[in-house]
Amino acid sequence: MNATGLDADAFKAEQRRNWNGLSSDWDKWYDLFESGAAAATGALLAAAEVTFGDSILDIGSGTGQPALAAATLVGPNGHVLGIDQAADMLAIARRRSKDLGLDNTEFSEMDAEFLELPPGSVDAAISRWSLMFLPDAPRALRSVHTALRPGGILAAVVWGSAPQVPMLSLGFSVVAARLGMGAPPAGLPGPFSMADPQHVTRMLAEAGFTDVSAKRCPIVFTPASAEEFADFSMDLLPGWLKAKLDAVDAGGARTRLAVAAAATEFASDLGPLQVPCLSYSLRAVKPR
Repeated sequence: MNATGLDADAFKAEQRRNWNGLSSDWDKWYDLFESGAAAATGALLAAAEVTFGDSILDIGSGTGQPALAAATLVGPNGHVLGIDQAADMLAIARRRSKDLGLDNTEFSEMDAEFLELPPGSVDAAISRWSLMFLPDAPRALRSVHTALRPGGILAAVVWGSAPQVPMLSLGFSVVAARLGMGAPPAGLPGPFSMADPQHVTRMLAEAGFTDVSAKRCPIVFTPASAEEFADFSMDLLPGWLKAKLDAVDAGGARTRLAVAAAATEFASDLGPLQVPCLSYSLRAVKPR
């Protein structure tokens, strides 16, 4: 049990089941998500000062990003190791790497809290929307600190609060309301658990990092329509929640319509929806 009473091993096992179960759907929606995420990926790689020949660790690679973007910057003399605990997600990342002809990437199942890397072996560590899911984030940050060379950089992107990230939270909130679900207990890992940048920068400093900073990183997702937004939202519900919903709305048809109706808030004269979301770009340095 950790300080919040969470059984970390059980939580990680459940996370693996959820992410593996959603791997094909994340693959399906890769283009939509990555088109919106591109600005955050660019900010992340710039903060990490990724350059030719670097050795990069990507924590929580999922279906491949931002490891694949980093691989194009480090070139054939560099190396990118992407880690995740969801084997099915990593299988997609490997496929994408092969399709891009990248010979400098490697994807491995590994727990960020217990990195199996030699001390000082990494030039930079990057993480995009994954640190928030770690049961013991301080332990993971200390583990990354050890793996980095002196002067190495940890750069990460984390989400703002749920209302600030409607691309992920709106559909879930509609489903939760239909099921009469309350808010999850405070302090548990989840997509919005690092929405307080001051808390996260303190955590980084306590892990031994210096020159710690957090900057607002706004991005915009552009689903083609409210219906596409609803399809995205419903596809990416975890299996346990789909099962609960199916008990009250078989197939989720009524709920899908409700999500689409809510998404019309983001209608735009430009054609596609404009769904603004807030992230924070974090940067921290291991002292020399």
